[in-house]
Amino acid sequence: MTNLPKITLITGTADLLVDRALEKVWTALKSNIKEINKLEIDAKSEESYAQFVDAMSPNLFGSSYLVIVDNINVAEDKLDEKLVEVLRNAEANISEENFLVVIHRGGSGGTGIVKALQKQKAVEIKCESIESTNQFLNFMRSEFKKNKRVVEEDALIALRDAIGQELDELSGAINQLCFDIVEEKITLDAVKKYYEGNAAVKVYDISNALWNADTQSALKNLNDLLEQDSNSFVFVVSVLAGSLRKLVKLAGLPTSATKLQIAQELKINPNQVEYLTPQLKNWTPTSLANAVVELAKVDALVRAGFDGIYLDNNQKRFLLETTIQKIGASAR
Repeated sequence: MTNLPKITLITGTADLLVDRALEKVWTALKSNIKEINKLEIDAKSEESYAQFVDAMSPNLFGSSYLVIVDNINVAEDKLDEKLVEVLRNAEANISEENFLVVIHRGGSGGTGIVKALQKQKAVEIKCESIESTNQFLNFMRSEFKKNKRVVEEDALIALRDAIGQELDELSGAINQLCFDIVEEKITLDAVKKYYEGNAAVKVYDISNALWNADTQSALKNLNDLLEQDSNSFVFVVSVLAGSLRKLVKLAGLPTSATKLQIAQELKINPNQVEYLTPQLKNWTPTSLANAVVELAKVDALVRAGFDGIYLDNNQKRFLLETTIQKIGASAR
């Protein structure tokens, strides 16, 4: 059928890089196999083993499955023991027409599964963590290259200083710059225009106010920002979503986690933990989940419009204001 690997193990702590590695595997399979479906299984789910067995069973239509088992990086005694067993013996449990990807997102849990897969014919994709300044800058250069754009070195450094070290936020900022700037070369002046000075500060003021459950301040800061720059909608949503992702991850950690453990898990500076912990008290799991949905909706609309029709700035402004009000109303 194809010489692509039947079993792929993806390891790493950077979610953006892990997700991109998974997308490459999926793209390669789709380009080689006409009839293939994708099934994503959360290893922590009670239905994980049943889902795995169903997907791996022969079907009448002869179609293939890419079965993705994510989040195995927890203590194995917290997973379905049957799922652990089939993953440790994956070669014997994958039918001929199907493929398996197992994802370990860092930590000490799930290492037994990882070691067992490494001893088999699994192809491992290691998504190495990015820590040094040069690594961050190289990542940013590659992002601009993907967008077929040239960037000045001082612009790279200024952008990293303005955005920080969260890879998805850096990637989002670069995509936004490449969308907004028509010139082939991204200059320091362009970065300053969008991400430095009062305008950039206001974006983070909007985010901090919203997650501190101060909706009125968030709306005021949004108004102030749009008076300075009427094209910041995507960036605002990106920053709001980045902060929300941190809160969701923090909500999933044990209450006994130390400040250092939280910082390591969220890949942030320990000083940022002092801001996030009080913010989390403003939200329930349900309100956080609803906020994820609302921001996903507004992100799609400000980028691509509605039913193929792009929104004008007044429509985007109304939409973003309404979204902030809706999220703020669900705070404790």
